Amino acid sequence: MEQQTIKQALTKAENEGVTLSRVEAEEFRDFQKRKRMSEIYRLTSAMEAELGDTDDMQRVCERARRLKQSAVRLPLTKMAQAKYYLAGSDVALDCVVGGTGETLTKVKAYEARLALKNGAKELTVRIAPSFIDGCRFAEIKKELKRIRRLAGKKPWKVAVEKNEVSTSLVRVARIASEVGAAYFCIPYFTGCERLRLELTGKCRLQVSGVNSAETCNKLFSFGVGRVVTSQAWEIYNEWLADMQKPKTTIERVTPKIEKRMDKTANDETDYRCRLEGNKLLFY
Repeated sequence: MEQQTIKQALTKAENEGVTLSRVEAEEFRDFQKRKRMSEIYRLTSAMEAELGDTDDMQRVCERARRLKQSAVRLPLTKMAQAKYYLAGSDVALDCVVGGTGETLTKVKAYEARLALKNGAKELTVRIAPSFIDGCRFAEIKKELKRIRRLAGKKPWKVAVEKNEVSTSLVRVARIASEVGAAYFCIPYFTGCERLRLELTGKCRLQVSGVNSAETCNKLFSFGVGRVVTSQAWEIYNEWLADMQKPKTTIERVTPKIEKRMDKTANDETDYRCRLEGNKLLFY
């Protein structure tokens, strides 16, 4: 019934000078608010928290639970404590294996098995920078196939630390897609979103080091699958504050020339509105 009322109000607004009651106007504003909150929750669920060396683990995990973030990225050494703080929630533990990437494949495989045994729901394996610089793509592919077998049906990701689009980075992105990785992860840099065009199948782009709402909005608008940030709480509050600001799509204006001719209209209960482009203007 409420949705029908809103649709009727919008249909009326197609004609200039249509009168909306106070109730209809308030319902429309409430509808927009709920729609915006739903969008904010959708975006926060596509954000992954990152646990740094100096971060308070309890605070990071509690905020991830409250925002219903997808996962918390952390090293193997902090798995046990984070598992305690996230118990009973849908926030996944995303364990990073391989340190900086310059680790033997068998060591990465051992860490992956240990992480899965201790409750990791996602794995992030870092590729050795020397492999990328040396164009050792066959070895990269072999290593990733081994991690894929260990991960089974759990989501796993390929992470690199390169901060520019290059031929070698594009090749690694394509390999990640070929071997079935859920995400190809890169740090944020200008133009990083272009790498999503190199991914095929179900592999999506994940960007880490995102620390502002503006950057986050831009990446999501380009189709980035997930962002990793240590500033999720600040970004969330910035979105909430922005939601409270008057929107350009609904403005209250005072007509300069038009005058209401209906003497029986009630100024306390009736609003008038008109469409100007894609703006619904109330007065």
